[in-house]
Parts: sequence; C-alpha cells; structure tokens
Amino acid sequence: MVYNIEFSLAFIFEIQAVIISIIIFLYFAQKPDTRLKRHHHSWLALLIMNFVQLILDLPIALSFYYRGQLWPESDSLCSWWVWLSFSCDTAALFLMVWISIERHLLVFHSQILLQGRWKKWILNIIPIFICLIWPPIAYLNLVVFPSQCTNTWDFHTLLCGPPCYTFTSFLGIYDFVFNVCIPLFINILVNFLLIIRIIKGKVSRQQAVNWRRNRKMILQFWAISTLHLALWSPLVTVSLIQMSGMPTFMADQYTTLEYVLYYMPLLLPITCLCAIPELVTKIYGFFRKTRIHIVTVADAPGTRHAIVNNLQN
Repeated sequence: MVYNIEFSLAFIFEIQAVIISIIIFLYFAQKPDTRLKRHHHSWLALLIMNFVQLILDLPIALSFYYRGQLWPESDSLCSWWVWLSFSCDTAALFLMVWISIERHLLVFHSQILLQGRWKKWILNIIPIFICLIWPPIAYLNLVVFPSQCTNTWDFHTLLCGPPCYTFTSFLGIYDFVFNVCIPLFINILVNFLLIIRIIKGKVSRQQAVNWRRNRKMILQFWAISTLHLALWSPLVTVSLIQMSGMPTFMADQYTTLEYVLYYMPLLLPITCLCAIPELVTKIYGFFRKTRIHIVTVADAPGTRHAIVNNLQN
C-alpha cells in the first residue's frame, strides 16, 4: 500500500520545517543576548531535538509512505528507527512539561528562582538534561536490547509495528502512562492553573505580576503547548479507550492518528517562528525588499526596452 497523499503533504511540510529551523538557529546564533536569556534555553533544546527528528526520523517515515514499506528491510533498522522515534517524541513531551512548569515559575516566582547560581543550575540546566537523556536510555533497553522478549517486526507497517515490550502488561502500561499520559496531564493542568491565575490577577488588578512584560512569554508557551495537546490528545484518548476494554475502537483509524502525530515536529518550527515577532518582521522585510528590487530593475528606463528587443531578435 502506497500512501501518496500522506507522503506529498509530509514532504512539503518537511522542507519548510527544515528551512524554518535553520533560520531560527541562525537568528539565535546572531543574537547572543537573546540566546542567553533563561527562558529561551528550553525552547532551543526543544528545537534542536526537533531538528534531529526532522533530519533522521522523518526521512525514514517519508520513505515508508512513498514505498508502502520499510526500505531496506532490516530488523536492525526497525529497532533503531523505533528507538529514535520514541525517544524524540518522549523527550518532546518531557520538555513541554518542564517548559510549562518553568513558565509558571518565571511568571509568578521569578525573583526567587533567579537568586543564586546553584538555583539557576538546578532549575535550568539539570531538568533539560534529564528530559533529553532519559528517553534514549529507557528505549535503548526497551526497544534495541530487550531482555524480556524478542521483537518481531513487520516491514509493511509504520514503525515496523509495536515493539514486543508493549505486549507485556507491566512495561507496556508503564511506558504509556509514565512517558505519555502523565506528561500530557501535567501540561493540561499547568495550562489550566496559568489561565486561572491570569484571570484572577486581571479581575483583582494585582500588580505583583507584570502581565505586559510576561504576555509575550505566556503566548509563546500557549501556542506550542496547544500544538502538542491538539496532536497528542486524539491518539492518547483512543489508546486509553482500547486499553479499557474496547480493543477494536477506531482500530482502522489508528494508523491515521499515528501519521497525524508526525505533524508535531513538522509544525513546531513554524509555530516557534510565529512566536518570535522580531524574526517574522525581518523575514517579511527581506522579501519585501527583494520584491521591490525586482520590480525596480524590471521598470528601469532602458531595461524593458532591452528585454523587448532581445525577445524580438
């Protein structure tokens, strides 16, 4: 089975995602003051991890959608593909949990958190490091070198089918609950609490929090958090219903839900770009100047006449 529509759409979004990611990296590379700001560290870690998924995981998925099967057919490739995909997805979920908590703390407890170098390390570098290092180590043991079972891969199924540990009662449930459900729940909870505190602050008109100064940071968080929740929630909801006693619920649509999940790394760069108005303004200005330059050259006094003469000759 060849997925022509799925391949075409994903390929188009893959190109724009890679280009926008590079533009954002160049922007931060040229802006050391912006890059070194505390609340940008988590975003950069998320974007770097997302870029790794774009250039390593997505090409294999695109090949699968183009050919209708994994190529080349290799058990080793299946193992490492599943490891890479699961690691990137889980790391993104963990990073979003930390980003949601960090944004909440920076908005309401910024003075306390920024006092002392050790607090900056504990509440900045270490959480990001844990979010990035835990998933690869966990899935290395669960997928690549499983000790409790033997993987049987299907080369005609996305991600070669589920790894064998998902069929074991404890490890499968533990992975789904701890690495997927809990991060999503925490993300929803922190979003809900942030909305309540903002509404409460607006109603009471308390000046303890500078809403104007933090508005940009809050909107950036909401944009990316909403993207995560919108793309993950359908798959998680269907999985929970299947695990609760209805294993055939939306079984035919499950592959489509897995495909939709790939739009998380595909849409994350443009979502981050929209949350950086300074960069959007620069890009718009660049294209506007380019367009004006092209129009000016085409309308030069002798240019149009020369072009007509060349065409006639």
